[in-house]
Amino acid sequence: MRHSYSFFWGLLVFLIEGLSSCGIEDYAFLYPVSGRVEVELNSKATIILSMAEVTDYFTHFTLYYRIYISAVPLPGNISQGDLSTLNPTLDSDYRAFLPYTSNTDTTISTSIGSLFRNQNYQTLTVEGADIEDLLSPNARNKTLTLDFIQIPGTIPVLIIDNTSYRLRRSTGNGLFNPVPQDRYFLNSLELNTKANASSSINADVAALSTDPDVRYTYVALYIVATGIDPNFSPIYSAPTFIAILRLPDQA
Repeated sequence: MRHSYSFFWGLLVFLIEGLSSCGIEDYAFLYPVSGRVEVELNSKATIILSMAEVTDYFTHFTLYYRIYISAVPLPGNISQGDLSTLNPTLDSDYRAFLPYTSNTDTTISTSIGSLFRNQNYQTLTVEGADIEDLLSPNARNKTLTLDFIQIPGTIPVLIIDNTSYRLRRSTGNGLFNPVPQDRYFLNSLELNTKANASSSINADVAALSTDPDVRYTYVALYIVATGIDPNFSPIYSAPTFIAILRLPDQA
C-alpha cells in the first residue's frame, strides 16, 4: 500500500513538472500604461510611461492614431461631449475603445491589435528615427510629450529625453499612399478633402458626410504596451487614451 502511495505522488510531481516545462502555466500578458496624462488645451499632451510591472514579453510602447475631418474650430480642451459635434465617427470610435480603456483585465491583450485595425487606426512614426527604439523598455518611466502647437506651418513633434522628433503619418506598411507626401500632421487641403479619405490614399483619415468649405482636422491618440508571446505572436496591453488634439494649419 505504501508503495502505491509513493508511486501516486511521484507520478503527480512528474506531471506537474512536465506541464510547467511546457509553459502551460505561463500566461503572456502586458500591464497597461498607467502614468499620469496631462493635456493643454487642444495642442499638447504629456504622459509618463509608467506601468505596474514589466513582464518578459514587453518590447516597446506603440502610439495609435486616427485623424478626423471637422467643420468645427474647437479652441480649448476637448471633452467626450464634444466628439459627436466634431465628427460623428470620432464619437463612435471613442465609444468602441471605451470598454477597453476603462478595463485593465490582462485577458484582452491579444485582441487589441485587431480592435485598432477594425477602427482604422494606424501607428505613429517619426522622422529621422525608429519610433520603436525611442519607445523601447528603456523609455519606461520617462516623460513623453506630443506637441501640436497651434502655429501655422509648425510641424507637430514627439519629445522624449529632451529631444524632438517630427511626427509623421503611417503608410500602413505600404498599403496606402497618403497625401501630402511629406506625411506631416498639418491641416492641409489634401489632408482634409473628403475624396482623399479613402482606403488607398488617406486611410488614416475619417471624413464627414458633407464636405464643408472650411475644414479642420483633429487626431485621437492612444498608447499600448506591445510585446511578443512565446509563440512569437504580437500581444498588447489594454489601451490608454491620451488625448484629442487639433492639427495646426499648413502655412
